[in-house]
Amino acid sequence: MEALGNEFAQAVRNVTISGDKEKRAIAAHTEVRELLEADEELCDWGIDTILIGSYARQTARYPGKDVDVFLRFKNLTVRHSPEKVYNAVERVLVDRYGLKDDGSGGRVTRQPRSLKIDFPDPDDQFEVSFSIDAVPAVPWGEHWGIPNRDRDLWSNDEKRWIRTNPVKFADDTKALSIATWSPTVGEVNAYRPVVRLLRQVRHVHIGEERPGGLFTEVAAHHVWSDRIVTGSTWAELLTSTMEQVAKRFDDCADNGLPDPVLGTPMKPALDSWQWTTAAQGLNRLAEQAHEALGSERCRAAKMWREILGTNERGQVLPLPEGCDADGFPVGAVTAVSAVGSNDPRGFAALPWPARRHR
Repeated sequence: MEALGNEFAQAVRNVTISGDKEKRAIAAHTEVRELLEADEELCDWGIDTILIGSYARQTARYPGKDVDVFLRFKNLTVRHSPEKVYNAVERVLVDRYGLKDDGSGGRVTRQPRSLKIDFPDPDDQFEVSFSIDAVPAVPWGEHWGIPNRDRDLWSNDEKRWIRTNPVKFADDTKALSIATWSPTVGEVNAYRPVVRLLRQVRHVHIGEERPGGLFTEVAAHHVWSDRIVTGSTWAELLTSTMEQVAKRFDDCADNGLPDPVLGTPMKPALDSWQWTTAAQGLNRLAEQAHEALGSERCRAAKMWREILGTNERGQVLPLPEGCDADGFPVGAVTAVSAVGSNDPRGFAALPWPARRHR
């Protein structure tokens, strides 16, 4: 079994947010949170900010595009108007950063239920540019309510807030990442790194199509929580995760994907064909990964490089020493008739419409 241990260790580092990007993200979300928590009106409403989303869960793949800040207004309830809360948050942010769509060169963009603040890199380096998404929320029992995406419903007492609990999902993710039964590679719990690798695979092979990164992560959370992912190396665990998530996607075609906290189907709902197409594509990649596990080192590396693709740091999986990019040992004869073609089988037949970064 070829695990490519050193190469996968570097691949994990290559899909992890670190360095200047991480430092700038910390500085930016700290700045935004301190700004909002200093406003008198928001303080009267009991504002208490916390990070949510894949950045907070440490499951975001590099380079990352945004950091979500959850604005918990603990003194309010779902009886309060989303419009009033949203407008108050907007007032504070626009006073500091300006509105982007008014031609003034501002950095705040109105979104259906949140406000986005751009933090472009001063040297125009895409890799370290990102945004902060500020999402207002009010208590809803043991959960939270966020504004409905449909603003026409903000005046509807029953539908203006949408129940959610990203804070509990983050707590559950942390618990999964330290559970004694959860698979490890060496002494490192593998859950978060494998999810980052899985998000990379999804990005390369499905792109802007659905299911998106969050749905893919939630499916991975379910199969890891069910303890059906096996392996002791990065290669084995990623293969097993792809295989099990593909099965879960197939199951979702009938009943959707359960919210990891609420248990209700996640929204927006996908059509059944979107689930089955994603399941078929991911299953083909899992089959290719199984083949790579049984191949010799250079061929295995080529196949995994096709699966993992590239990001802004370049090829995610580095070439092993002594191998060329075509999957042969350096200096080996590479005639067309050589035994064992280097073209990963099944790749061209993937049903996903967006197979990028080859």
